Amino acid sequence: MNNSTLSCPKCGSTSLYKNGHDKYGNQQFLCKLCHHSFKLSHSHKRKNFSFPYPKCTSCGKSMQIYKVRRSFVVFRCRACRTKDRVPFNLPEPVTLIPEKFKYFRFPIFFVLKAFVLYMKHNMSYRSLAHSLNIKVSHVTIYKWVIKLCTLFSVLFPTFTIENVFSVHADETVLVFKEQKYYVWLLVDHETNLILCWHVSKYRDMGQVKVLLEKFFGNSKPRNIELITDGLGAYESAVKLLFRNINHVVVPLGKNNQCESKFSLLKDFFRLKRGLKNTKNLAKYIQGFCVVKNLWKTHNGNINLILSHLHSFITTS
Repeated sequence: MNNSTLSCPKCGSTSLYKNGHDKYGNQQFLCKLCHHSFKLSHSHKRKNFSFPYPKCTSCGKSMQIYKVRRSFVVFRCRACRTKDRVPFNLPEPVTLIPEKFKYFRFPIFFVLKAFVLYMKHNMSYRSLAHSLNIKVSHVTIYKWVIKLCTLFSVLFPTFTIENVFSVHADETVLVFKEQKYYVWLLVDHETNLILCWHVSKYRDMGQVKVLLEKFFGNSKPRNIELITDGLGAYESAVKLLFRNINHVVVPLGKNNQCESKFSLLKDFFRLKRGLKNTKNLAKYIQGFCVVKNLWKTHNGNINLILSHLHSFITTS
Protein backbone atom coordinates (compact mmCIF):
# COMPACT_ATOMS: atom_id res chain seq x y z
CA MET A 1 0.00 0.00 0.00
CA ASN A 2 1.52 3.34 -1.07
CA ASN A 3 1.79 6.05 1.57
CA SER A 4 0.82 9.44 0.07
CA THR A 5 2.71 12.50 1.33
CA LEU A 6 0.67 15.48 2.43
CA SER A 7 1.51 18.56 0.35
CA CYS A 8 0.26 22.09 -0.16
CA PRO A 9 -2.36 22.27 -2.96
CA LYS A 10 -1.06 25.71 -4.01
CA CYS A 11 2.75 25.34 -4.22
CA GLY A 12 3.26 21.59 -3.67
CA SER A 13 5.51 22.00 -0.62
CA THR A 14 5.54 19.25 2.01
CA SER A 15 6.66 21.61 4.80
CA LEU A 16 3.44 22.13 6.70
CA TYR A 17 2.20 23.20 10.10
CA LYS A 18 -0.92 21.92 11.83
CA ASN A 19 -3.02 25.05 12.18
CA GLY A 20 -5.79 24.03 14.60
CA HIS A 21 -9.37 23.06 13.77
CA ASP A 22 -12.32 24.89 12.32
CA LYS A 23 -15.69 25.21 14.08
CA TYR A 24 -16.77 21.83 12.66
CA GLY A 25 -13.73 19.95 14.01
CA ASN A 26 -11.81 19.63 10.72
CA GLN A 27 -7.98 19.72 10.92
CA GLN A 28 -6.42 22.77 9.25
CA PHE A 29 -2.89 23.01 7.81
CA LEU A 30 -0.62 26.00 7.05
CA CYS A 31 2.13 25.94 4.41
CA LYS A 32 5.55 27.18 5.62
CA LEU A 33 6.51 28.58 2.21
CA CYS A 34 3.44 30.29 0.78
CA HIS A 35 1.45 30.51 4.05
CA HIS A 36 -1.60 29.02 2.37
CA SER A 37 -4.17 27.57 4.80
CA PHE A 38 -6.16 24.50 3.78
CA LYS A 39 -7.94 21.43 5.14
CA LEU A 40 -8.56 17.94 3.82
CA SER A 41 -12.05 17.12 5.08
CA HIS A 42 -15.17 19.25 4.92
CA SER A 43 -17.58 17.49 7.25
CA HIS A 44 -20.34 19.71 8.64
CA LYS A 45 -21.54 19.68 12.18
CA ARG A 46 -24.87 17.95 12.68
CA LYS A 47 -27.63 19.71 14.56
CA ASN A 48 -29.04 17.96 17.59
CA PHE A 49 -32.59 19.03 16.69
CA SER A 50 -34.30 19.58 13.36
CA PHE A 51 -36.20 22.77 14.26
CA PRO A 52 -34.53 26.18 13.71
CA TYR A 53 -32.55 27.39 16.71
CA PRO A 54 -33.81 30.70 18.12
CA LYS A 55 -31.86 33.92 18.35
CA CYS A 56 -31.76 36.14 21.41
CA THR A 57 -34.72 38.52 21.69
CA SER A 58 -32.57 41.04 23.59
CA CYS A 59 -29.37 41.31 21.55
CA GLY A 60 -30.17 39.25 18.43
CA LYS A 61 -27.16 36.94 18.73
CA SER A 62 -27.13 33.16 18.37
CA MET A 63 -28.26 31.01 21.28
CA GLN A 64 -26.79 27.69 22.38
CA ILE A 65 -28.42 24.62 23.91
CA TYR A 66 -28.39 25.02 27.67
CA LYS A 67 -30.60 22.19 28.98
CA VAL A 68 -32.65 19.43 27.39
CA ARG A 69 -35.88 18.45 29.09
CA ARG A 70 -38.51 15.87 28.29
CA SER A 71 -40.81 18.16 26.33
CA PHE A 72 -38.70 21.23 25.54
CA VAL A 73 -35.16 22.53 25.05
CA VAL A 74 -33.74 25.50 26.97
CA PHE A 75 -31.52 27.81 24.90
CA ARG A 76 -29.26 30.47 26.40
CA CYS A 77 -27.63 33.47 24.77
CA ARG A 78 -23.84 33.41 24.87
CA ALA A 79 -23.60 37.17 25.27
CA CYS A 80 -26.34 38.36 27.65
CA ARG A 81 -27.40 34.98 29.17
CA THR A 82 -31.05 35.42 28.17
CA LYS A 83 -32.93 32.10 28.17
CA ASP A 84 -35.67 30.84 25.88
CA ARG A 85 -37.63 27.59 25.56
CA VAL A 86 -38.61 25.71 22.42
CA PRO A 87 -40.96 22.70 22.74
CA PHE A 88 -40.20 19.46 20.91
CA ASN A 89 -43.69 18.86 19.55
CA LEU A 90 -44.66 22.12 17.93
CA PRO A 91 -48.41 22.37 17.34
CA GLU A 92 -49.44 22.07 13.72
CA PRO A 93 -51.10 25.00 11.95
CA VAL A 94 -54.86 25.06 12.44
CA THR A 95 -57.45 26.64 10.19
CA LEU A 96 -59.11 29.43 12.15
CA ILE A 97 -60.78 31.44 9.41
CA PRO A 98 -60.33 29.56 6.09
CA GLU A 99 -59.94 32.58 3.83
CA LYS A 100 -57.50 34.35 6.18
CA PHE A 101 -55.42 31.69 7.91
CA LYS A 102 -55.05 28.90 5.35
CA TYR A 103 -51.82 30.28 3.89
CA PHE A 104 -49.68 29.94 7.05
CA ARG A 105 -46.50 28.09 6.08
CA PHE A 106 -45.12 27.89 9.63
CA PRO A 107 -46.37 26.20 12.81
CA ILE A 108 -48.76 28.28 14.86
CA PHE A 109 -46.13 28.35 17.63
CA PHE A 110 -43.98 30.76 15.58
CA VAL A 111 -46.98 32.89 14.63
CA LEU A 112 -48.17 33.32 18.22
CA LYS A 113 -44.64 33.89 19.53
CA ALA A 114 -44.06 36.65 16.97
CA PHE A 115 -47.37 38.23 18.01
CA VAL A 116 -46.55 38.17 21.75
CA LEU A 117 -42.99 39.45 21.28
CA TYR A 118 -44.21 42.27 19.05
CA MET A 119 -46.84 43.41 21.53
CA LYS A 120 -44.85 42.95 24.75
CA HIS A 121 -41.18 43.56 23.93
CA ASN A 122 -41.73 46.34 21.37
CA MET A 123 -39.71 44.52 18.71
CA SER A 124 -39.91 45.63 15.09
CA TYR A 125 -41.05 43.32 12.32
CA ARG A 126 -37.53 43.02 10.91
CA SER A 127 -35.97 42.21 14.29
CA LEU A 128 -38.70 39.61 14.86
CA ALA A 129 -37.92 37.94 11.54
CA HIS A 130 -34.26 37.83 12.58
CA SER A 131 -34.83 36.56 16.14
CA LEU A 132 -37.22 33.75 15.11
CA ASN A 133 -34.40 32.34 12.94
CA ILE A 134 -36.78 31.25 10.19
CA LYS A 135 -36.85 32.38 6.59
CA VAL A 136 -39.77 34.79 6.74
CA SER A 137 -40.17 38.38 5.61
CA HIS A 138 -41.18 41.26 7.86
CA VAL A 139 -44.26 41.79 5.68
CA THR A 140 -45.45 38.28 6.52
CA ILE A 141 -45.05 38.97 10.26
CA TYR A 142 -47.02 42.19 9.82
CA LYS A 143 -49.87 40.18 8.28
CA TRP A 144 -49.69 37.68 11.15
CA VAL A 145 -50.05 40.43 13.74
CA ILE A 146 -52.94 42.17 11.98
CA LYS A 147 -54.86 38.92 11.43
CA LEU A 148 -54.42 37.83 15.05
CA CYS A 149 -55.47 41.26 16.34
CA THR A 150 -58.59 41.04 14.18
CA LEU A 151 -59.31 37.53 15.45
CA PHE A 152 -58.85 38.49 19.11
CA SER A 153 -61.19 41.45 18.69
CA VAL A 154 -63.88 38.79 18.14
CA LEU A 155 -62.68 36.25 20.71
CA PHE A 156 -61.74 38.81 23.40
CA PRO A 157 -64.15 41.76 23.05
CA THR A 158 -63.71 42.25 26.81
CA PHE A 159 -61.74 40.54 29.57
CA THR A 160 -64.24 38.97 31.97
CA ILE A 161 -63.42 38.24 35.61
CA GLU A 162 -65.72 37.58 38.54
CA ASN A 163 -66.39 39.68 41.63
CA VAL A 164 -65.46 43.11 40.31
CA PHE A 165 -66.44 45.81 42.80
CA SER A 166 -64.12 48.72 42.00
CA VAL A 167 -62.80 49.85 38.60
CA HIS A 168 -60.61 52.68 37.32
CA ALA A 169 -61.52 54.57 34.14
CA ASP A 170 -59.33 56.99 32.23
CA GLU A 171 -58.56 58.17 28.73
CA THR A 172 -55.52 59.37 26.83
CA VAL A 173 -54.92 60.96 23.45
CA LEU A 174 -52.77 59.60 20.63
CA VAL A 175 -51.89 61.78 17.65
CA PHE A 176 -51.30 60.20 14.24
CA LYS A 177 -51.04 62.24 11.03
CA GLU A 178 -52.27 65.37 12.85
CA GLN A 179 -55.46 63.62 13.99
CA LYS A 180 -56.38 62.92 17.61
CA TYR A 181 -57.58 59.50 18.75
CA TYR A 182 -58.77 58.84 22.30
CA VAL A 183 -58.09 55.51 23.99
CA TRP A 184 -60.40 54.62 26.90
CA LEU A 185 -59.54 51.93 29.45
CA LEU A 186 -61.41 50.32 32.33
CA VAL A 187 -59.05 48.60 34.82
CA ASP A 188 -59.93 46.40 37.79
CA HIS A 189 -58.75 47.80 41.13
CA GLU A 190 -57.85 44.44 42.71
CA THR A 191 -56.21 42.47 39.88
CA ASN A 192 -54.99 45.45 37.81
CA LEU A 193 -56.30 43.74 34.65
CA ILE A 194 -57.74 45.69 31.71
CA LEU A 195 -61.45 44.82 31.65
CA CYS A 196 -62.48 46.65 28.48
CA TRP A 197 -61.19 49.27 26.06
CA HIS A 198 -62.50 51.65 23.44
CA VAL A 199 -61.01 53.88 20.71
CA SER A 200 -62.78 57.00 19.43
CA LYS A 201 -62.20 60.42 17.89
CA TYR A 202 -64.27 62.19 20.53
CA ARG A 203 -64.05 62.77 24.28
CA ASP A 204 -67.65 63.04 25.42
CA MET A 205 -70.35 61.25 27.38
CA GLY A 206 -71.24 59.00 24.44
CA GLN A 207 -67.82 57.34 24.56
CA VAL A 208 -68.17 56.73 28.32
CA LYS A 209 -71.54 55.12 27.62
CA VAL A 210 -69.96 52.77 25.04
CA LEU A 211 -67.14 51.86 27.45
CA LEU A 212 -69.46 51.05 30.37
CA GLU A 213 -71.91 49.14 28.16
CA LYS A 214 -69.01 46.97 27.00
CA PHE A 215 -68.15 46.29 30.63
CA PHE A 216 -71.67 45.34 31.74
CA GLY A 217 -72.48 43.49 28.50
CA ASN A 218 -75.66 41.44 28.63
CA SER A 219 -75.46 40.90 32.40
CA LYS A 220 -77.63 42.70 34.91
CA PRO A 221 -76.24 46.03 36.13
CA ARG A 222 -74.52 45.64 39.49
CA ASN A 223 -73.30 48.14 42.03
CA ILE A 224 -69.66 49.08 41.44
CA GLU A 225 -67.33 51.91 42.32
CA LEU A 226 -65.98 53.94 39.39
CA ILE A 227 -62.73 55.83 40.06
CA THR A 228 -61.86 58.63 37.60
CA ASP A 229 -59.86 61.85 37.47
CA GLY A 230 -62.95 64.06 37.38
CA LEU A 231 -63.74 64.40 33.66
CA GLY A 232 -67.26 65.76 33.27
CA ALA A 233 -68.24 63.07 30.76
CA TYR A 234 -67.98 60.37 33.45
CA GLU A 235 -70.13 62.30 35.92
CA SER A 236 -72.80 63.03 33.30
CA ALA A 237 -72.97 59.40 32.16
CA VAL A 238 -73.25 58.10 35.73
CA LYS A 239 -76.01 60.54 36.71
CA LEU A 240 -78.09 60.06 33.56
CA LEU A 241 -77.53 56.44 32.52
CA PHE A 242 -75.87 54.38 35.25
CA ARG A 243 -77.53 54.98 38.61
CA ASN A 244 -75.94 51.82 40.08
CA ILE A 245 -72.40 53.27 39.89
CA ASN A 246 -70.76 55.13 42.76
CA HIS A 247 -68.53 57.75 41.13
CA VAL A 248 -65.30 58.54 43.04
CA VAL A 249 -63.02 61.36 41.88
CA VAL A 250 -59.27 61.28 42.58
CA PRO A 251 -56.80 64.13 41.93
CA LEU A 252 -55.50 64.54 38.40
CA GLY A 253 -52.46 62.34 37.83
CA LYS A 254 -53.28 59.92 40.70
CA ASN A 255 -55.27 57.36 38.69
CA ASN A 256 -52.21 55.12 38.53
CA GLN A 257 -53.86 51.87 37.40
CA CYS A 258 -54.78 53.42 34.05
CA GLU A 259 -51.91 55.87 33.67
CA SER A 260 -49.29 53.12 33.94
CA LYS A 261 -50.98 51.31 31.03
CA PHE A 262 -51.07 54.50 28.99
CA SER A 263 -47.35 55.11 29.47
CA LEU A 264 -46.59 51.61 28.17
CA LEU A 265 -49.01 52.09 25.29
CA LYS A 266 -47.40 55.37 24.23
CA ASP A 267 -43.94 53.80 24.45
CA PHE A 268 -45.25 51.01 22.22
CA PHE A 269 -46.30 53.42 19.46
CA ARG A 270 -43.28 55.68 19.95
CA LEU A 271 -40.88 52.80 19.28
CA LYS A 272 -42.97 51.83 16.25
CA ARG A 273 -42.62 55.44 15.01
CA GLY A 274 -46.35 55.85 14.64
CA LEU A 275 -48.77 54.10 12.31
CA LYS A 276 -48.89 54.15 8.54
CA ASN A 277 -52.52 53.00 8.48
CA THR A 278 -54.59 54.55 11.26
CA LYS A 279 -57.43 52.11 10.52
CA ASN A 280 -55.38 49.47 12.36
CA LEU A 281 -55.18 51.52 15.58
CA ALA A 282 -58.10 49.72 17.25
CA LYS A 283 -56.59 46.36 16.26
CA TYR A 284 -53.24 47.23 17.84
CA ILE A 285 -54.99 48.40 21.02
CA GLN A 286 -56.88 45.10 21.10
CA GLY A 287 -53.72 43.02 20.77
CA PHE A 288 -51.86 45.15 23.31
CA CYS A 289 -54.59 44.72 25.96
CA VAL A 290 -54.91 40.96 25.39
CA VAL A 291 -51.16 40.33 25.68
CA LYS A 292 -50.89 42.69 28.67
CA ASN A 293 -53.59 40.79 30.58
CA LEU A 294 -52.22 37.34 29.74
CA TRP A 295 -48.69 38.42 30.66
CA LYS A 296 -49.89 39.45 34.11
CA THR A 297 -52.14 36.41 34.53
CA HIS A 298 -49.32 33.93 33.75
CA ASN A 299 -46.57 35.92 35.54
CA GLY A 300 -44.60 36.53 32.35
CA ASN A 301 -44.30 32.85 31.35
CA ILE A 302 -44.38 33.10 27.56
CA ASN A 303 -44.91 29.36 27.09
CA LEU A 304 -48.09 29.42 29.19
CA ILE A 305 -49.26 32.47 27.24
CA LEU A 306 -48.69 30.72 23.90
CA SER A 307 -50.48 27.56 25.05
CA HIS A 308 -53.37 29.67 26.39
CA LEU A 309 -53.79 31.50 23.08
CA HIS A 310 -53.39 28.31 21.06
CA SER A 311 -55.98 26.39 23.08
CA PHE A 312 -58.40 29.29 22.99
CA ILE A 313 -58.33 29.89 19.24
CA THR A 314 -58.55 26.16 18.44
CA THR A 315 -61.54 25.55 20.72
CA SER A 316 -63.49 28.72 19.92
